[in-house]
Amino acid sequence: MEKSEVKRMVRELLAAGQGKTVTFAQLSGQGLKDKQLAMVIASHADPELTEAHRGKVRVLIVIMLIQAILAFFVGYGIGYKMGPNAPWIASALMALVPLAFAWAFYANKAGAYEAYVWLSILGVARTLDGFAATPSSTLAGLLISATLCGFVLYVQSKVFPDLGFLSPKKVNGKFVFSS
Repeated sequence: MEKSEVKRMVRELLAAGQGKTVTFAQLSGQGLKDKQLAMVIASHADPELTEAHRGKVRVLIVIMLIQAILAFFVGYGIGYKMGPNAPWIASALMALVPLAFAWAFYANKAGAYEAYVWLSILGVARTLDGFAATPSSTLAGLLISATLCGFVLYVQSKVFPDLGFLSPKKVNGKFVFSS
């Protein structure tokens, strides 16, 4: 079976109410490696969980929209020094990233949570560059970044309880699912 067909079958079986563990056992060895299949199953957004934690996801979306507005103004300031059309181009490009995250959180894309955390971790080095000049603002930025990363991981654990940090959860060498 092809990967797209297995994904379609996973969606259908889970939408029909079949448990994730049973779905994994049924589709194991049919075209995908077990880790890939477990990832497809674990990253499936359960409608009950998404509804139960809708408020938390909305908070994430609002945070991303605020970041998009701030990025727009920062981009405008950077572009203003470059040329006449650059402010609008820089503003749009800088605001695009948080808007993409807002859409992905809204659409319950599991990969968006991990991508946000990775981008935040990669940004820590750049944030630490200014530590010698302005230690208090650098620490404040790190605290805000760490808090946001923690909140994103918290929401991910609530909406996608079968996902670990980079892979589906495993216990004693076997993939485990909440249902």
